[in-house]
Formats: sequence, C-alpha cells, structure tokens
Amino acid sequence: MILRPPSRLLWQSLYSWVALPLALGVLWLAAMKNAKLHDTLRGRRGLWRRLEAQLAGRDPTRPLVWFHVASAGEYLQALPVLERLLENGVQCALTVTSVSGYRWAMKRREDLAGLIVIDYLPVDLPRHMRRMLTMLRPAALVYVKYDLWPNLVWGARRAGVPQFLVSATLHEKSWRWKSALARHFYRTVYEAIDHIFAASDGDRARFLRTAPGHPGVRVLGDTRFDSVLERKATIAPPPLPPYVGERTVMVVGSSWPPDEARIFPVLLEALERFPALMLLVVPHEIGEAHLREIEATFAGHPTTRFTRLEQTPPAPARVLLVDTVGQLSALYAYAALAYVGGAFTTGVHNVMEPSAMGAPAIFGPFYQNSPEAVELVSRGLAFSIADEEQFRRALFPLLDDPARCRELGGAAAAYVAANAGAAQRAFEKIRAALA
Repeated sequence: MILRPPSRLLWQSLYSWVALPLALGVLWLAAMKNAKLHDTLRGRRGLWRRLEAQLAGRDPTRPLVWFHVASAGEYLQALPVLERLLENGVQCALTVTSVSGYRWAMKRREDLAGLIVIDYLPVDLPRHMRRMLTMLRPAALVYVKYDLWPNLVWGARRAGVPQFLVSATLHEKSWRWKSALARHFYRTVYEAIDHIFAASDGDRARFLRTAPGHPGVRVLGDTRFDSVLERKATIAPPPLPPYVGERTVMVVGSSWPPDEARIFPVLLEALERFPALMLLVVPHEIGEAHLREIEATFAGHPTTRFTRLEQTPPAPARVLLVDTVGQLSALYAYAALAYVGGAFTTGVHNVMEPSAMGAPAIFGPFYQNSPEAVELVSRGLAFSIADEEQFRRALFPLLDDPARCRELGGAAAAYVAANAGAAQRAFEKIRAALA
C-alpha cells in the first residue's frame, strides 16, 4: 500500500492541532453533566503508572497482540478472537474507549490468563500513541468494527506494526461514508491498516470505494455471531421460580421510554387476553423513578422485581421487572419471543441474542444500524413495527400460534449458527502475521 504523504500529513495536522483540541474541549464540558462520560475521563487518571505495573508481568519471549475496542459491545465481538490467541500462547493487551467496555473486560479478567493489560486508551495525541507503542511493543494491533483513532493508526503504521480491523463495518448511512470530506480523511486511515476484514459484501464495497485499490480488504464475516453463540453455550441463565417454565415468556430487552410508550399498552392487552403470558421486562435504564413508573403501568397484574424474587408474592408474578445489569443475554434463554429496544431512538440493540436462543424478535423502525436485523426482517424471521397497531398485529398472531412462533425462532437460530466462523478466520489471519 502507498500512502500519499501530502494528504496524510495535511490531515494529521488538521486532526491533531485543530479537530482534536476542539473535540476535547466539548467532551470536558459535556462530562460536567454526564456521569458516564465523567467516569470515562476520570478512569484515565494514573494510566501510565498502571500500565507499567501491568506490563511488569509480561514475558518478553512471547509475542503480544494489542486489541482496542470502543465499548462493551465491541469487547464482546473481540472476545472470541482474543480467546483463541490466548489459548495458543499469545499474550494480549486490551484498551478500551469507554467505562462500560472497561467494566465488562474487568469482569472476566481472572478467566483470561495471558491478558496482561486491561486499561483505557489515552487521548489520541501523537506523543501519547508513541508512548503506548513503545511500552506495549505489540506484534500486531487489532481494532474491532470501526473505533479507529487516527494518531494511533498512523503511528503504528510508521512503527511497522501489522494492523487488523476485524468485523469491519462502514454503514451506508454513516457520516464516514456519506460525507466526501470524511471519506477523504478516512482514506488516509484505512490505507494505513494492513488488513480490513469486512463484515459483509456491502461493507467491503464501501471500504474499497473509500480506499480504492486497498489489497487487504476482504469479507471475513462478523464475530458477533461467534460471540453470541459462545455466550449461549457457556453462560447459564439466572434461576427463576419454577412457574416460569409453565408460562409463555416474552422478554422485553433493553427498552427505552419511546419503546415502552408504544408497546406497554399492547402488552397490557396481551396479559388480559393470554393467561399463560409472562413478561420479563429489562429496561435500558434502571433508575428507581423509572422502575416505579413501570410498576405503576402493570399495577393490575402481579409484578415483582428480579432482586425481590426470594420474597415471592402470594400469586406467581405475571411481570418480572429486572432491576440489575448484565442479565439480559442469559434471560433470553427463557424467551418464547422478544421485543428488542432502541429502534425508536438511535438504533436497535442486539437482535442476535434472542435469535440465537430461538426467540423471534420484534423491534421499532430504526434498525438499519444492524445488518442482521435487516436480514432477519427480510427473511420474515423478525418484525419491525412503527406504532401500537403494528405491534399488536405482529405480537398477537405469535401468541395465538405457539407452534408458528417456535418455527420462526428455530429458523432465526439456524440463521445465527450458519453465519458463525468469522472469529476462527480472523484468528488464523492474525496468527499467520505473528509467524
């Protein structure tokens, strides 16, 4: 690959000395009112000291692969590849952008022998990235999906570190693709990455139009399929009361208020019409005020919270309100069908999880952010709704015909299984680069 030095140097100067300082100023102001953002920035305090302590356990005779992910979702996408490398004696380091990614990674640190570093990525200043590369001395650098920090990418290129973008996506509605200026900028970034493993044919075509002639762009698939299937095989669902097994369980996963405003009235009708129906409601936000609002909505039916299951109400609950985090993916194991939130706001959340468990999924209108949701809808294995009436028309036939519901769920699970394998393919390509 041939970089165009004038273009790259121009963009590097504009990015490092104009765009980045402005973005950091806005970020610090926003963090004053956003607790998660504040925690993310605060987490970087003491970074260099922590890195030195963690790297003291490194075996200098073995290669180290540095993974960088944005948040929890990308961490889970990286995990199947990372685990394969660890199982083959490769040391790994993991940096994250957000506090949620850091917390998810720390949960499993003890289970991942050979993962010697888990920490935040510093601010993308050239001097910071030079220091990171000097400290870690990676044999390869792996990014996931689209979270690329230009000074890190350019710096690794200058240092001769092989770079991989796994499960690479470039959505047709992304500003990185729609804006000619952004495409020109990202061309200098993509050309510095040796291997871009696109999630789909469409992603590959958009990468090649952004970086024409790039020899390392190929379709390897999306490691999220592997991640979901491996979690399905290894994570036991939390124990629920025995009566749950006798019910038709619908999981409402990661619902936002705009979702709830449209689906809760119909779910109240469904509870009246279908006596065997039970709801597991897992809201995206579990603040006390919001939980009480949901309890008030379903006040006419026996309702309890997940954390109060030991204090079982006199009658078995019809509505179980999940008031803890980290349970959703495992709870889909109980689902006959599911509603997946987010598609009335910025975009649908993970539809692979219920699909892998054999539960047909329903969600709102904004699902183009999820290629698998688009594919499931096109196959008639998932359903998009825009209002209460469409939700009623999607939901009630599934509840009326359990056999049809199971058939659709089985086909959705088969679709997820058929698309697995990207993690193994990516692992083999990365391992070959270490030889």
